[in-house]
Amino acid sequence: MTHPPFAVLKLPLLLLLAALLLAAGGLLWGQREAKEAGTALQRQQTALNQARQQLDRSRQQQQLIATHLGDYRTLVARGFVGAEDRLAWIEAVQLANRDAGLYGLNYRLMPRTPSPSALAQNLPLGQTRMVLTLPLLVETDLTRFLDALKTRAPGVVRIQGCRLSRPDNAPFEAANRPHLQAECDLLWFTVATATGGRHE
Repeated sequence: MTHPPFAVLKLPLLLLLAALLLAAGGLLWGQREAKEAGTALQRQQTALNQARQQLDRSRQQQQLIATHLGDYRTLVARGFVGAEDRLAWIEAVQLANRDAGLYGLNYRLMPRTPSPSALAQNLPLGQTRMVLTLPLLVETDLTRFLDALKTRAPGVVRIQGCRLSRPDNAPFEAANRPHLQAECDLLWFTVATATGGRHE
């Protein structure tokens, strides 16, 4: 019985083994590269989807802005959006007093404070309290003043209430001299913008 010539086959077997090892290594390397390429592709697709969603949101916001830009500019022009215009408020109450034919007024403006969250609905809505003291001849003078103020008022103002009193306790006389006094609480509302300052 003859033995195969291992000495002669040794080199070809080593070459075959090296080729098999190289093939297995190449196969593993190819699988790893394919997996990494698949992961990279998935990341790129995710990034692309996020970019498309962001583009859709931007387009929706642009459409929303275009739809409401006129209303926003109207609110800015009225003094509701932006910095407080206290001087315009003071002028409005003085002109309303003149329009109603009254006898002057005193006012106090408080610092701006945040509005209650029920009113604000996630807006930076603030309110500034103004206290007015007006001498009146008769009760209907107050109604005339409030109507004139609604006509003159820039921005958004809410009349919280008014109290009537007779400070001198003198009996009524048919004279053209005020014997009544009204004290009214007003709230001026403004929405602060990122660039709008505040006057307190």
